[in-house]
This record gives sequence, structure tokens and C-alpha cells, in this order.
Amino acid sequence: MSTVQVSCNIEHVVQTLMRDQRFASQVAAHRYIPPTEATYETLLVHERLQAALAQEGIERFWTHQVEGIESIRQGKHVVVMTPTASGKSLIYNVPILEALLSDPEATALYIFPLKGLEHDQVKTLNRLLAAVGLRRPPNPRERSPLSLAEVYDGETGAYRRKKIREQRPNAIFTNPDMLHLAFNPFHAKWAEFFRRLRFVVIDEIHSYRGVFGSNAAHVIRRFRRICRSYGATPQFIACSATIANPKELAQTLTGLPFHEVTANGAPQGGKHILFLNPRGSPYTEATRVLLTCLQAGLRTIVFTKARKTTELIYRWAVARAGRHAPFIRPYRAGFLPKERREIEQKLFSGELLGVISTSALELGVDIGGLDVCILVGYPGSIASTWQRAGRVGRHGGDALIILVALHDALDQYFMRHPEAFFEKGFEAVVIDPMNPRLLAKHLPCAAAELALRDPDPVYPIDRIRPVLDELVAKGLLKRGSRGDIWFSPVKRPQRTVGIRTIGEPFTLVSAETGEAIGEFDASRIFREAFPGAVYLHQGRSYRIVALDLGRKRAYGQPTHVSYYTQPLSTEETIIRQEKVQRSLGPWSIHWGTLRISHQVVGYEKRRIFDGTLMSRHGLDLPATHFETEGLWIVIDTHTVAALRTQGFDVGGSLHAAEHIAIRCLPLFMLCDKGDIGGFSYPWYPPLAHPTIFI
Repeated sequence: MSTVQVSCNIEHVVQTLMRDQRFASQVAAHRYIPPTEATYETLLVHERLQAALAQEGIERFWTHQVEGIESIRQGKHVVVMTPTASGKSLIYNVPILEALLSDPEATALYIFPLKGLEHDQVKTLNRLLAAVGLRRPPNPRERSPLSLAEVYDGETGAYRRKKIREQRPNAIFTNPDMLHLAFNPFHAKWAEFFRRLRFVVIDEIHSYRGVFGSNAAHVIRRFRRICRSYGATPQFIACSATIANPKELAQTLTGLPFHEVTANGAPQGGKHILFLNPRGSPYTEATRVLLTCLQAGLRTIVFTKARKTTELIYRWAVARAGRHAPFIRPYRAGFLPKERREIEQKLFSGELLGVISTSALELGVDIGGLDVCILVGYPGSIASTWQRAGRVGRHGGDALIILVALHDALDQYFMRHPEAFFEKGFEAVVIDPMNPRLLAKHLPCAAAELALRDPDPVYPIDRIRPVLDELVAKGLLKRGSRGDIWFSPVKRPQRTVGIRTIGEPFTLVSAETGEAIGEFDASRIFREAFPGAVYLHQGRSYRIVALDLGRKRAYGQPTHVSYYTQPLSTEETIIRQEKVQRSLGPWSIHWGTLRISHQVVGYEKRRIFDGTLMSRHGLDLPATHFETEGLWIVIDTHTVAALRTQGFDVGGSLHAAEHIAIRCLPLFMLCDKGDIGGFSYPWYPPLAHPTIFI
């Protein structure tokens, strides 16, 4: 379908929806953003590379691509922030290909935030490498020969990992977890790769936020120390979706100075944006709109905020889609690698008409030309909203974005004040690598990789000396006899440091055949795979019949039921140590160490189509525990009495205040909203007062 036809179809669908009185009465806003033209600039490249790019249909460069490539050629560390589908990958691939044409022994490392994101990019680079005449000499006796660019992540088999280490491809695609656990601790096995390292690409840096981003910043700093020990000072190239602070984030993430490229020269199609505030179920309404778009021939992506919602909308859509049903698929974390690859390939090829996804498809998997984006619930930030919306718009044609509001305070605020959404700027991404707790985790790792010295090429010893002294006192570091060098007494401390804090993965297997069905991370296992749970996977239902914590397996049997399950849990907060105390009027505010215990104690069965409660069931599962730092606010008796006098529920009021604090804290602290949790007690026995914990 041509761009003109798509734009006409989108206009037709918008008119059709708006003529539907029921639909139109739920529309809170309709905004059209007109298209923008491309701006080009001349760039001279190696003649072999020019021919290879021409085969890919690339004969001219947009202005931001030229600025980025020229800046990299000048030896600068560069961060590029332009919208989705603006050709950012060309900015790092062109200089890397030029370097390999002049020095076939040079190496480059590509870092993506999640495993699986690398597969699309590695295919593109290998295709370009072959087109410029760079390829490994064939060896007919070699089983599964390596390419010049290879993926090295958690899905790479042990045999292939060994081959990659030994044969050293020119480009390796990996993620921060592998950098932390496989490259940094075992750098001697990568010595030749490190010595010849010219470039490090960090894609999707806007996803390096909060605790994960702060951990990743240490992993990258440790990596830089190792590079220097092998005489390498690679250039860093970072790419980001639109955020408020790309240069600051890139510099904080790596500890290096950056040049930023932000003036986009790529064309952008027009965008129809509808805010829809359903009177009934937002999920039912989103399904209805999806089917309308598919019937009009528009390729559509639906973004949800939860895995279960993804599966339910998929089931409802397939049940009503008729001839379109085989061309709709769900996509989320927890699928097996082969399932994700299959769906990505079908999306890219155009075989699929519709996909229902969690945020898993927000990042840079190439999903081809899509026309409509349906957001089921406000994604939580302006930046994330536009990142998802940017997944649609085929070859500069018009796109349709529909935000379907949930019954959530922030969703409803934007429905009542849509201008606040369109006027609001992009959020900053904040990380804090100098947080003492994180330093205490990563300094022993750094010392195990290469002894820390004063001065250190990466870590400011004077600034971190209090943390070093504390680690020495606890026996986690050993000071050298001269006092200006620190060693790790443990050989591999990296194994005990999680950079995402999700634990080891669990596998869902068939109770009948033992075949793997899907995956869980450890933080979800008790909430999604408790005995009796109904687990949805690609529209099929599995009843969890057993949970083996030792083998990290959940066993499921296929089932056909008209209900879904919802866990019931309790949480206990224990104050371990108070560090700071302040008064705020009649309230006292405290800061210290908390121990949090969480336990799933039962579950509910609810009818799929309307959420009606059918029954409740008890469970006997172990509690999970973790320690963290937190804030607690002790509420005085006069405030409680005032709330009751005015007719407010005390528990509900405390819960509302807790959520407001969680929403507001990222405005004042170096943290991400996803790093913050809370619990409120109408009566907290240890303090004999109502208490809010953040």
C-alpha cells in the first residue's frame, strides 16, 4: 500500500470513528500535527561504502546524520538524540565501516540495554560488511562459521561463545549484563579485542535510568579502566530517543565529555492524535478500535502496561477478528527467544497486521512500517509516550495515535487538560553513579578486575575515599602496604552484584511433555506462577500445577477456563536503623534502613469478560525479603481526627498521600519513579501512629 493510500485510509478511519456517536462522545481531544520535510547535506564516504549504501536505498544523508558522522570523524564522543526511525544507526555504522576498511583488525563493541535488541542490528551490519567486500574466508569444514559481527548475550550458546572469544569478530553486540559478568571479569580472554577496540556504541541510552542506569554507569566505568590497561581509548557513540538531557546523561553514564546532535533532518509524517476516555472498559474499547483499524487495512500496534492485559486483548481481538485473526500476535517479555525472533521477523516483513505489546517493543527492534499506535493507558512519561508513538508512520506517511485512558488519576488529568500534555516538555533521565550504596557494590568488582590505585584513571579516589575506607573495614577490600592501592579479597564479586535486581530467571515448562513454554524473572514468579494461577501465553491458557524453586521451574497444563487469576499479597515493613529525623509541623519525618517482606498469601478468580469476583483461595508460599533505604512519615493524632471530622477515610487518605509522594519524588531526587515503592499503615504498631513509608 502506498504512502498516499495509507494517509487516505487513516483519514477515512478517523472520520469513521468520529461519525460513530458512541465513540465521538468519548473523545477528549483530537490534534493533528502536520508533516515536516527532510533536510539533506552532502557527505563524502569511501566509494565501496557508497556503493553498499546505494544497495540499501541510501544515496543522500539527512543533516543530523552528516553532523554526527563528521563529529565522530573528528574524534569526539557523540550522543545523537533524534526521533524514532530517523536513521541513527547509520551515524555509528558509517564510521565503524570506514575504520574497518582502513584497518581490518579494528574492533567495535555495540551495547544494547536488553538481550534480543541486537539481532536486527547485527544482520544489517553483516550485510553492509559483505557489500563492502569484508568477510571471513570460507572454511567448508567449520560448523556454524562466525560472521564479522556476532551477538554475545545470554541467548548465545556455550559453544558459540567460546568460538567468539577465540576467533574475535570485528564487531560484538552485547548488553550491560554481559559486560558486567562476561567481559569485565574475564578481560584476559578478550585481550586482543580490547587492544584493537576503536568504538563503543551505546544505543537507547534513554532506557538507562534510575538504579539500572546507575549500575550500568559503573559497569561502563569499569570497562573503561580495562580498556586503558590494554592501551585502548575507544570513542563512545550514544543514541537516544527524545529526552531533556541527552548530553548530561551520556556524560554521567560514561564519565566522558560528549558532543550532542539534536537537530533532526529526517522527514516526519503527519500525526492524528486522539485522546479517548471510555465510559466502560478501556481494554474493550482498545480492542474495538484495533479491529476497526485492521479492517481498514492499517497495520496497528497496541501498547499495554501489563503482560496480562497484552494477552487478554490478544485473545479478545483474535476471537472477533475473523479472517484477520492469523495476522495478529502478542509480544512481551517472557516469550522464548525463538518466539520473539519469529514475531519480529513477521512484523518486519509485513506479514503481521496487528501486534499487542508491553513496553518490550518500545525500544529499537526494527518493526517495519506500521500505521496506527493505540496506547492503552498513559505510559508514565511524555518521552515514553512519544517514543511509542514514533513506532508508526510508514515512509513519511500519516499516522494515527490513540491514547485510551485508564481509570487512573494521571490519565484522567490529561483527558480533562489535554493541552497540558501537548505543552509539557520531555523529562530528564536521571542517574546517580556516585550513590554510596552503588559504589560499595561496584568498587570491589573494579578492584577484582584491576587493582584500584591512587590516582585511578576513572574513579576519583579523593571523592570515594570514605566508601573505600568502609569497604576495607568490612573486609570487602584489602589495602596495599603503601596505602594507595586496593585489592579485592574475592575472585569474582561480580556474581553477587545484580545490575537489574531481578534475580535468576525461571522457566515455565509443560507438565505433560517437559517442553519449555515461557520465562519469568524472579521478581514475578510468586505473582504470576503460584500453584493454581492461570498463565496466559500467546492466547493460550496454562494452569500452574507445581512450582519447583530449587530447579527454578513452574509446571503448567493447558486449560480452557473463563476466568483469570489475581494474587493477594501482604507486605511488612520493619525499621532496621534510623539515620535522620526531622519535624514538619506536627509530623515527624525519618530516613533510614528498612527491611521489606512481601508474601503472596492467596489468589482470586475473576471472570475474564467483566472482572467479576468468582472465588478466593489461600496459598502457603515463602515470603521474599530485601533491605533498602527509605523515608517514613509519622502522622499525628490531630491530623487523623481532622480527616475523620471532614468525612475522609484515614487509610485511603494515607494511601493517596503515599502515591502523590512517589509521583513527586523524582522531581527532587536523583531517582526514577520505577525505583520507588511505598506502603501506608492506618496504624503502625511499632510506632503507635499512622505511618507512610516511601
